[in-house]
Amino acid sequence: MTIPSDRYLLAAEVEYLYAHYCEALDEGRIDHWPSFFVDASLYRITTRDNLERDMPLSLVLCKGQAMIRDRALALQKTVMYRNRCQRRMLSGIRVVDGDVDGEGMKTRASFLVYESVGDEPTRLLASGCAHDVVVRQAGALKFKQRLLVIDASVMPDSLVFPI
Repeated sequence: MTIPSDRYLLAAEVEYLYAHYCEALDEGRIDHWPSFFVDASLYRITTRDNLERDMPLSLVLCKGQAMIRDRALALQKTVMYRNRCQRRMLSGIRVVDGDVDGEGMKTRASFLVYESVGDEPTRLLASGCAHDVVVRQAGALKFKQRLLVIDASVMPDSLVFPI
């Protein structure tokens, strides 16, 4: 089976989107976070248990880029939290289905988020799978939906920054 070269280019574009998304968050550029989403977007973090039981409970829920911007502003200006450094690692980034120029293309990636806080050792904060929908807007790929499903049913700490 031969895979068309345009499919490889699209996969490379998806990897580029994910890499720059993680880089911006890892570097603490929370003000850049909303720019990865289209206006009518959805950002949701939930647990695998909630998803499997079809429960709407979310650890974080932002409906639309405006809510994402509000959360980013709150993180920058009003929320008090301990100094932390996070690193996001992705694997298995893949295009699952759909057309990027239509309703969107479904993508998946497994993720790990490591966190270092003060003098404490680095620890795993979260692991899971991203179920995303990506569209093309003004020539660039952006998220229409980010559904981040955490494997554990309990978080070891609060989710301050986006996954």
